[in-house]
Amino acid sequence: MQQGGVSNALPFCSLAASPLTAGMAGKHGVTIRRVTHKPRNPASRADATELAILNHYEAALTGTNPPPPALTNLTASTVTFFAPIVLNNELCLKCHGEKGKDISAENVAVIQPLYPQDEATGFKLGQLRGAWRIDIPLASLARAQ
Repeated sequence: MQQGGVSNALPFCSLAASPLTAGMAGKHGVTIRRVTHKPRNPASRADATELAILNHYEAALTGTNPPPPALTNLTASTVTFFAPIVLNNELCLKCHGEKGKDISAENVAVIQPLYPQDEATGFKLGQLRGAWRIDIPLASLARAQ
């Protein structure tokens, strides 16, 4: 963003975000995903369980202060960590705000070809954007002790 704004950052993020996340997941033996009710990338769409977590976070949101992360056992072999993602910086709105107001026509022109099914706009400051989901195998936790 500092070296060329949205038109520079978005193509980089589009190519680099998934490999960076996968690299961290592989390094630590976990699965990492961003989940949301309004995805930019369809692979990030929340399933029914994740949507329930997002609804809980949305109800617990106060101002720009996110609710606390949560741990749960969705399966017998994993612990799942959820952490809310709240848009708490005006800069976030340059890609996720309202088209024509927060997102310039120039930036829409960069977003649209990269994400033709984009639903990740129309947000306001302080709203829930989604959550991080990290699935941790119980076996790896046992080894770590």
